[in-house]
Amino acid sequence: MQMTTHMTVGLNEYRLFRGVGKGALRRLEEKSETEIIPRDTIVVTEGDRLDSLYIVQAGVIELYASSPKNRKTIALLKPGDSFILAAVVHNAVALMSARSVGRAQILRVPAGLYRRVLHNDQRLLFNGLMEVAREFRRMVRHLRDQKLRSADQRLAGYLMRLGREQGSEQDMVLPVSKQLIASFLGIRSESLSRAFLDLQPIGVTVEGERVQIADPLALAQFAQIDQDIDNAAT
Repeated sequence: MQMTTHMTVGLNEYRLFRGVGKGALRRLEEKSETEIIPRDTIVVTEGDRLDSLYIVQAGVIELYASSPKNRKTIALLKPGDSFILAAVVHNAVALMSARSVGRAQILRVPAGLYRRVLHNDQRLLFNGLMEVAREFRRMVRHLRDQKLRSADQRLAGYLMRLGREQGSEQDMVLPVSKQLIASFLGIRSESLSRAFLDLQPIGVTVEGERVQIADPLALAQFAQIDQDIDNAAT
């Protein structure tokens, strides 16, 4: 069961709302709410027309697409990420579903109000454009991984990004299950296990959720990381 509370954190702490006029922020904050989401809760179902713009405040949100015989992870969102902005701006149906991986906390901003304020606040419009561009580039990087890299290289690249996010290139903790990581990388669970074994000669060891990398430079070279193209910050 979801638990809803009135928002206590200022919207201007999030990328979408930084620098937005006080009047616009006040209108949005008055109608925004925070929700505590239990683990494995569906927040959005593909095909829904969204009544809210969502921002992750805590936990991990999985975006995924499915068919009668298949299901694939599209993105794993962390605190500060929004979803699904393009559908909200277009007032269109969602092309992906969203669920909480573990217990999560999300911020709900009314979609209709967001669109109305978007017309009148230039900074909010600019922030929205930058967020959509960020999402587009993340999707293109993900597509490049799928098309250009082997399963072993995809895992190596994922570990390099994870290390940067956690502030340690040599010691990190997997934030979600290996099954979910495999789905995100576009491989089977057994292929992920083989990929971890294949990376052992390069100095990658895994014990449960903990991963250690003896030589990050060698791993980056194996994954053919390009610092300009693969840098998720740009």
